[in-house]
Amino acid sequence: RGGGSVGGARKIWNKGPEAGRRAKVDEALETVGLDPAVARDRRPHEFSGGQCQRICIARSLVLDPRLVICDEPVSALDVSVQAQILNLLEDLKQRYGLTLVFITHDLAVVKNVSDRVAVMYLGKLCELTDPDRLYAAPAHPYSAALLSAIPVPDPSVKAESSGLVPGDLPSPLAPPSGCRFRTRCPRAEDRCAREEPQVREVAEGQFVACHFPLVGDVAPPSDGAEESAELPVA
Repeated sequence: RGGGSVGGARKIWNKGPEAGRRAKVDEALETVGLDPAVARDRRPHEFSGGQCQRICIARSLVLDPRLVICDEPVSALDVSVQAQILNLLEDLKQRYGLTLVFITHDLAVVKNVSDRVAVMYLGKLCELTDPDRLYAAPAHPYSAALLSAIPVPDPSVKAESSGLVPGDLPSPLAPPSGCRFRTRCPRAEDRCAREEPQVREVAEGQFVACHFPLVGDVAPPSDGAEESAELPVA
């Protein structure tokens, strides 16, 4: 049931006395916009998709977290419900001082919810910067390809080419040598196969792992010591 699902987390982690768990569950349900009297005894199939997502958020809140990892939290929801959940997460972030790690493939969502964006490819960090800078001037060719793939809701606008080299995505179990993106990168050179690019700052607050970025200078020659730039801490 809804109440048991939310309160189970505190029971498993033995957080607080048994007598106070019900009150904590009711508080969490109210915080995410659900009426505890209605939600507490409902079965999972009696909730909508948006309500289920709110219950998942409530399950996190009852543990009084400082960090919440949101893995594709709105991918299965329609647009109107997506907006409600995103607004809820933003409110909770301000109310509880939460840090949210938001994992998603939806680039429109990324721009609206993020203070800082990390772009990854085959498990490696490509670029790290704020969303406005990323969308205005991406430094990594993969970031640029992702942004070019965002559909424009206007049939008169011609879709931009991603610029990617044709071919299949490499296996993450046997990634390419050097830069993992080199097999699909239009800017790749021999150096990209020999040397793995290290994260470095190419503009103020913009970090990239690329020998030949779209922003800033070409990476200096490697001296054999692989040292990355120190990334900012939130």
